[in-house]
Amino acid sequence: MHRTVAAVLLIAWLGSPSRVEAQTPRASDPTHHDRDGATTASVTDTPWIDLAPSRLLSEIAERARESPKPRHNKVAAALTLGGLYAGFTTWTYFAWYANKQRNKDKPGGDSFVWGGDRLFEVNTYAGGADKLGHGWATLGFARGGTELLHQWGGYSKLTASIIGCTLAELLYFGVEIKDGAYYEFSFGDFGFNTAGAVLAFAMSNWPKLDELLDFRVQYWPSKAYRDQLTNDGNVNIAEDYTGQTYLLAFHLGGIHALRDSKYGGWSRFVDVAVGFETRGYKPDQLEGMDDFLHTQKLFLGVTLNAQGVFDYVFDKRSKPARKLLHGTFEMFNLPYTTLPLVDGDRSTLKIDMGGA
Repeated sequence: MHRTVAAVLLIAWLGSPSRVEAQTPRASDPTHHDRDGATTASVTDTPWIDLAPSRLLSEIAERARESPKPRHNKVAAALTLGGLYAGFTTWTYFAWYANKQRNKDKPGGDSFVWGGDRLFEVNTYAGGADKLGHGWATLGFARGGTELLHQWGGYSKLTASIIGCTLAELLYFGVEIKDGAYYEFSFGDFGFNTAGAVLAFAMSNWPKLDELLDFRVQYWPSKAYRDQLTNDGNVNIAEDYTGQTYLLAFHLGGIHALRDSKYGGWSRFVDVAVGFETRGYKPDQLEGMDDFLHTQKLFLGVTLNAQGVFDYVFDKRSKPARKLLHGTFEMFNLPYTTLPLVDGDRSTLKIDMGGA
């Protein structure tokens, strides 16, 4: 807009009587005018006079077409993000609370229960996988919200990350408050929620960290969950910890000296990963029975970097597909693509799993 206004003012100035008179050539003036009205000036004349008004406007329009300003949708992006949060909140109600009894309605129950679920101890509700699940989910909401506001809404990266990470933290803090009324408020869950939001903020604002690290989940529905979904309509896929493996992945391709070396192209497709998984905790394997084997496993291994694969496949082919798949596989690992190299596990026969 400011270029157009400047052009109009310039045209008015060039077309003013005083200016025309000033530019009328005299017999001794070495310059002349062509039939379009453009001045063929001497080397001492200003370059602004080298273009007639019509040509000046044409050049401005051409430059505007070559580098159009991005169209931002701040309101639409904010409303879309709000809708996603509303949809997730609705899902949590039906998955976690719709058929549950409030603590205050239980015999001798309190209206609000503060919990201490002992983090990664083997005799816990989910063996610690739930803690990593909270961190991963908060990270995902924070990163997704940040990119939605930044790339589509046009907010600055810093502003978008502050809003996105704060909303994700508040969302899961609300979940913990609700849990306190139905199950128990978990300080461990709250701590990992916050860790996920902080990691999301750091990855959004320090590109090198984002280039080197991902925190992903590798998931395939467990038989116990498939049975419950088929028989009981259980939609609580978030608690299918038996089907989940959490990975802190280090991108070998983020090491430029390796990636750009003569034989280092393969590094774009391979990550070194620290993984953690639990088996047998949730969902319950046998209806009405809690006395079965629970196992925790921690390992160091290698895994496929699907981001690198799809970045390579769609490079210079489809930018939207490349961006969509890059974002998806920043949070998810393809099933059956991880090879543990060094691992350790521990198991216990747990009776009475208790809370949530």
